[in-house]
Amino acid sequence: MKLTLTAILFCFLNLSFGQTDKKHPIDIELQNCLDSSENYTTKGMTDCVVRATKKWDEELNKKYQELLHLLPSEQKEKLKIAQRQWIEYRNKEIEFSNQIYSEMQGTMWIPVFAQTKLELTKQRALVIEGYIANLTIDK
Repeated sequence: MKLTLTAILFCFLNLSFGQTDKKHPIDIELQNCLDSSENYTTKGMTDCVVRATKKWDEELNKKYQELLHLLPSEQKEKLKIAQRQWIEYRNKEIEFSNQIYSEMQGTMWIPVFAQTKLELTKQRALVIEGYIANLTIDK
């Protein structure tokens, strides 16, 4: 069971994080956590994902504030609206994911569910980081 859960989570992480050559430090820390033999349990894997999600959330908030400071007033308001709508979308997606995985048999779905929030948060942080990179390309 441990091997199956590890393989599923590894494949999911590889699909999610394996898209670029350079890994983000949060992703490296997550992979190291998951690779630790003490985390070859459902709880261990879930805890690793939850910690990484918290760090991605901190990164998202930091990048959001950084982007706000780069924008003129009208664009700031549009970003704030977009962010509120994204939070609503994220919450609905997590709710949906919870309904799907909570009805599936086996504890292996617990870390897979936890991965949903991580992926959504990471994606949003990277999108905002992309805006910042584009706005500061000549600076």
